[in-house]
Amino acid sequence: MKRLFARLPALRSLLLDAIDAASRLLLFPFRLSRPPTDASATQALLQDVNTLNASAEAYYAGAKVAHALGKPYSEPEALSRRLIDIGVLLDGLRLKPGDRVLDLGCGTGWVSHMLNRFGCPTISVDVSETAVELSRRLFTGDPSTNWALAPEFVAYDGHHIPLDTASVDRAVLYDAFHHVPNQREILAELRRVLKADGILAMSEPGRGHARSASSIAEAATGVLENELVLEDIADLALDTGFEAARVIVHTNAPLLEIDARDLRRFMGGRGFARYWRNLCAALDGHHYLLLFAGDAAPTTRQPRRLNAVIRRRGPAAGGAAPGASARVTLDVYNGGDTRWLCPEGPGWTRVGVHLYRADSERRLVDYDFVRAALPHDVSPERHVTIDVTLPPIQRPGEYHLVVDLVIEGVAWFADRGSVPLQIDWHVR
Repeated sequence: MKRLFARLPALRSLLLDAIDAASRLLLFPFRLSRPPTDASATQALLQDVNTLNASAEAYYAGAKVAHALGKPYSEPEALSRRLIDIGVLLDGLRLKPGDRVLDLGCGTGWVSHMLNRFGCPTISVDVSETAVELSRRLFTGDPSTNWALAPEFVAYDGHHIPLDTASVDRAVLYDAFHHVPNQREILAELRRVLKADGILAMSEPGRGHARSASSIAEAATGVLENELVLEDIADLALDTGFEAARVIVHTNAPLLEIDARDLRRFMGGRGFARYWRNLCAALDGHHYLLLFAGDAAPTTRQPRRLNAVIRRRGPAAGGAAPGASARVTLDVYNGGDTRWLCPEGPGWTRVGVHLYRADSERRLVDYDFVRAALPHDVSPERHVTIDVTLPPIQRPGEYHLVVDLVIEGVAWFADRGSVPLQIDWHVR
C-alpha cells in the first residue's frame, strides 16, 4: 500500500478524504458548542475603556520588579506552557530574522527580548508606562541584547497605536487580548499598522478563563479578565479588514502519554477517543489565533510544510557519453501545504540537482549542477512535469544525481524534511 501511495500520491488524498467524511459521524459527540456572546457586557466595557487601561498601569506599578523582570523563568509552574506558546506563535507567524515585529501588550518585554535575540527589530507597546519602562530595563540589563536592531519602547493610550500605516511585518499579542476592552478598535489599529502580507498571532485563554480562581483574583484588583469567544474575534477581524482568521490546532500542554511499545497501536486508533476528547477540550480552553492581512494560503514566499514527491519518468538509472548533455523528465507532486511560486523574485522555486561521485566517499562534484524552472505555480496536491537538461560530464565514471527543489536564497526542500530523488548516472 505504501508503495502504491508513493507512485500515486493523489490516491492518498482521496483515501484521506474518505476517512474524513466517515469520521464526522463518529466524532460528532465530541463537538463542543460555541460559547454564548454577551453583547451587553461588550458594550458596557466600551464605556469604561480609559478606567480599565489605567488599571493596567496600577497593576504594573505594584508588581515585584525582580519577579517581573525574571519572566518567564520566575514562573516555574508555567514555564513549559510559556515556551510552547511562543514556539507555536513563532511558527504560525512564518517569522524570519529582519522582520519588524510589534509586541502589543508587551508587559515586561520578555517576548520582545526573545525576538530581539532572534534578529527581529521589535516595538514593545503597552498601555502601561511602567510596563514599557520594565521592558526597556530588561533589554538594558541583558548583555546579549542586540542594540543594532534599534528596539523601540512605546506607551500608547489604549486607542491609537502610534506607528505609521503598513510599517510592521508581524504583530504578536501574548496573553494580552483578553485584557483589551475595545477589541474592534484595537484590531482595526493592528490591521492599519500591518503590511499587506502581514500576520498577527495571538495566544489567549478560552472558555472558562474568566471564572478561574486566578482571574477572579486579578479582576478584584481592577484588571479586565474577558471571556473570549474565538468566533467573535474572527468576525471582528474580518470586519476590520483582515482577510482571514485561522486557528492553529495545537495545545499548550501534552494531552497524553502512552507506553512506547503501544505507539504503533495508538497510530492505528487505540485510545483515540480519549485523545480526541482531550484535544477538543484543550482547543476550546486555549486559542492560538492567526489573523492575516493578506492571503492566508502559504506560498514559498512564506512557506509552511514543504514536501516534494519526485519521480523520474522512465528507467530509474541513466547515463550519457562523456562530454554529452542529456535530459531527464520528472514527475513532481506537491505533497505539502505550500504553493510553489515559479516567477523570479521572492519565493522563486526551481528544481535543483546536486552531482556526486558514486564512490565510497560519495564525493561532491557540483552542488549546483543544474537548475530547472517550474512551468507554472504548483498548488498543494498537484503534479507538474519538468524536463531537466543535464550539462555534459567530461570525466567517465559512476555518479549520483540528487534531485530536489529549492526556494532560491532561502532553503532546499531537503533541509525542511522533504526527501530528494537519487538517480544513478553512468558516464562511459
